[in-house]
Amino acid sequence: MIRLTAGLVLRMDRSYLIILILGFFMLTTVGCIGGVNIVPLSAKIQNADDTFDKAEAVSTQSDDPEKKAKAKSKQQQLYDKAIMQYLEIIARDVDGKYAQRSHYQIAMIYKRFYEWDKANDHYQAIIELDPTGYYANEAKSGIAKIHNNRELIQQQRAKYQNFKALYEAVGTDESYNTAAESLYTMAQAFETLENYTEAIATFEKMAKEFQKHPKAVQAQFQVGNIYFYKLYDYTNSGGWGAFVKVAQDFPDTFEAEKVKSLLIKTQERLVEIKQLQDEIQRNKSKKAIEFEKLDRYVLPSDRWIQGKTDLIVQNFERIAQNWEALRNFPNAIETYKVLARDISHKKFAVANALYKIGSLYQQSGQYERAIKAYQDLFDNAAESSWRNEAVYQQAICYRAIREFGKAYQGFKDYVSLTKGDRSYLREAEQIVRQYELDLDEDGYLFYVELESGTSDQDPNSYPGATQ
Repeated sequence: MIRLTAGLVLRMDRSYLIILILGFFMLTTVGCIGGVNIVPLSAKIQNADDTFDKAEAVSTQSDDPEKKAKAKSKQQQLYDKAIMQYLEIIARDVDGKYAQRSHYQIAMIYKRFYEWDKANDHYQAIIELDPTGYYANEAKSGIAKIHNNRELIQQQRAKYQNFKALYEAVGTDESYNTAAESLYTMAQAFETLENYTEAIATFEKMAKEFQKHPKAVQAQFQVGNIYFYKLYDYTNSGGWGAFVKVAQDFPDTFEAEKVKSLLIKTQERLVEIKQLQDEIQRNKSKKAIEFEKLDRYVLPSDRWIQGKTDLIVQNFERIAQNWEALRNFPNAIETYKVLARDISHKKFAVANALYKIGSLYQQSGQYERAIKAYQDLFDNAAESSWRNEAVYQQAICYRAIREFGKAYQGFKDYVSLTKGDRSYLREAEQIVRQYELDLDEDGYLFYVELESGTSDQDPNSYPGATQ
């Protein structure tokens, strides 16, 4: 992981975190000397998020160990860069919402590398900034998940070892089943903890040691699922090989039949993605190719061979759809981003891409990212056919992060729309009516009390009241 001080600090404890943030504060304030404007925080968070997204989308479909190592190194460099960018935001925002989100994103990155103590430090920093906010709730949940699953792993490991030894000594079905179940539960805990390396190893161990247990085939099948849908590894040494092993070791099972169709569909999608990517590359203009080598900007309208733009749009959309079908949201999002950037003169295609980016962020629980993508749609394609859907979904995202005032306004805006599809009209009207209640008649509507954390059942509990 990141080595910011020549490796002198091996663990980001609280004092190190404070020193590091102060250091970034000193670096960023230097930019103010001489009247130089600092880049807005909104732009900095976008840059950091883009770096994080690029890291998430890094993968290789090669079994070559060297290529895999290069991909892993590239991903780690991007994660390190994202951490640096988020820390700079924390140094400038200090106790604001951007700081909370940056702490949260850094915790996510440390979890990717199984550095639980560092993740917990950033979760704790969020709670200290705002104990009752959305990110504080997420942080508390993150801390509890890390603690509970680490404890569960220790318990189940001890249980597995005891009953495995007992089975080897006396050979009872009860000890065999208990040992197998303990190992399976331990693997699930590793997976919940997002420690996919240990989850894979433990599921494989369970499938090998307890091949006659009913859950053995499920364990081997789950190895393939983790590779495919968490690590986006479709190689023979990764998910492909894991799924093939299901069919080989457990031939007469439902999972074996499922694997056959799954691998066929996956192969078709990966082949199509590669073919479409190659076709996109072939249809770049000579000017674009030359400018890319020089790292120079080229206008989107000049990027493609004349008359090929519509084909390129279709190719990008099909690639993204295939990634989405593979549940590889990071690569789907990156594909839509490239479409919106490199074919920005095709407004309809851009509007569709922006909506899909928002939808994919929303599905993956990145609600603030979804809100930003939907807002980009409003700002850049106000007449899009996706506008109504985006208004409603953005309100849903605001509700998810407990910004009930903005959620209320969003649902009201949706109800007031007069053109286009309004499939969620009944739901939106119901939410607006609920938010406008004032059950305790203290003058504060329900959505205001929700946002402040007070009760609409008690007239003595209202925003600003002395508790």
